[in-house]
Amino acid sequence: MGNTCKRCFSVEGAETEEDEHEILFFSLRHAATVTLKEMHQFGAQANNKRALLLAAQFLHEELPIRLARRVRELKKLPFGLGETAAMTQVRKLYEKSFFQIRRTPTPKTLEIEENFTQVLDRMMSEHNNVQATVARGLQELLTREGDFAMHQRGIISREHIPGSIASFDFGQFLDRFYLSRVGMRVLVGQHIMLHHPQDGFIGIIQTECQPAFVCSHAIQDAQHICQLSYGVAPNVQMEGSIDMKLPYIPEHLHYIFFELLKNSMRADELPPVSVVFAEGDEDIAIKISDKGGGISRSGMERLWTYSFTTAGKTREKLHQLEHDDKPVMAGFAHGLPLSRIHARAFGGDLQVMSMQGHGTDVYIYLWKLGDREVSVP
Repeated sequence: MGNTCKRCFSVEGAETEEDEHEILFFSLRHAATVTLKEMHQFGAQANNKRALLLAAQFLHEELPIRLARRVRELKKLPFGLGETAAMTQVRKLYEKSFFQIRRTPTPKTLEIEENFTQVLDRMMSEHNNVQATVARGLQELLTREGDFAMHQRGIISREHIPGSIASFDFGQFLDRFYLSRVGMRVLVGQHIMLHHPQDGFIGIIQTECQPAFVCSHAIQDAQHICQLSYGVAPNVQMEGSIDMKLPYIPEHLHYIFFELLKNSMRADELPPVSVVFAEGDEDIAIKISDKGGGISRSGMERLWTYSFTTAGKTREKLHQLEHDDKPVMAGFAHGLPLSRIHARAFGGDLQVMSMQGHGTDVYIYLWKLGDREVSVP
């Protein structure tokens, strides 16, 4: 690879057989695991320049592994999903990021570390729309594969579609993909924000994060979009241990609250929504309850499929997102499973219980000790 430095950042993806072998080599390596507690403790040393160099060197070694593993899996997707325009775009973006990092010198000086951090910052921005692009790729496939589309939506059973298609679990693939994406964005975001310290934060981790305070902002945001969509928004009542605090990433909590509250606000009569906070020895538990009519048992089985939505056609919602400045209330079919991914990223969980004819309860669990490893597929 003696001539690779000449290519610098002009590379848009794997262009040669040598590039393919480099990606394969890194994809066969195991990704490291990191806990929220470790990130918090290490980040507290960020005023130590040596600590910043060590963190940058870790990312320089770790990120290519995670990126390469996703590239490899995207290439192996069956029945044409990996060849759709949208998924090809995602794969090439991951390849581009892989080579950008690989072509950046190992951060052994503060000057190189600063340049490397700028590379990471640009990479974060370039990856902002990956979620919408993946959703578009799924819609491309579901449109082409009629029987498979009906199977994913629960209209026909596995027995009525080819075995190779039926045996592939898109849910598991997307769980792995998005868990890896969340993990990478946490690691990169933490390093970038250590260069921009804020009071009460260590990187992106708020030392005394108050879930109820984050929830109050998510309530306002969800109510705003609900009013734009329906002309009215329900009241939301918070109760329980609203003063409790823990070291956590408020951005993750806001995402979870926002997505779940939007779901709870999509009832015909818009009854009040309840959010209850409770603190246990190990977990913080939060219950979001609505009386919006609930979900059928068959619908419950499909909640986590990334292709099930009760809010209209995903394809139309994606078109609206691309061509309209108006926020979209719901309809991508990614909000609920991605909320569970964010909850599980640091040892928590998300569960749904529903009574059709009455309403739905969603339980969020946050591991308050912060010492569970991030599972990296």
